[in-house]
Amino acid sequence: MKNSFFVTARIPCKVTYMEEGQLKGDRFTLAVTLSSRELDKDGFVVDFDPVQQMLEKLRDQLEAKPLDHFTGSPFSMKSLLTFIHQQLDESIKTHHIIQKVYLEGDREGFGLEVN
Repeated sequence: MKNSFFVTARIPCKVTYMEEGQLKGDRFTLAVTLSSRELDKDGFVVDFDPVQQMLEKLRDQLEAKPLDHFTGSPFSMKSLLTFIHQQLDESIKTHHIIQKVYLEGDREGFGLEVN
């Protein structure tokens, strides 16, 4: 997005999912990058507290049940990231635009670019 300002919020997340009939788990950092065409009156892209609260609520939701519950079966990272994006999009009640949603792990990362 041209002439925009960006901010990324992150939160650790421990998740479980079914893979080949077995329950597996992993640790990720759930992150979302928001953009805005202008800064607020305090010079920030967004008030960070509501964004952090939104991520905490989403993390708690994801940690409560296996990810297959949210994505259907078989589990896929793309369907998970799409679910996360939809949840965040419904929660953000401002003019901010979600640019990227991603999960970063120790060995790999998964991202969903939003255009």
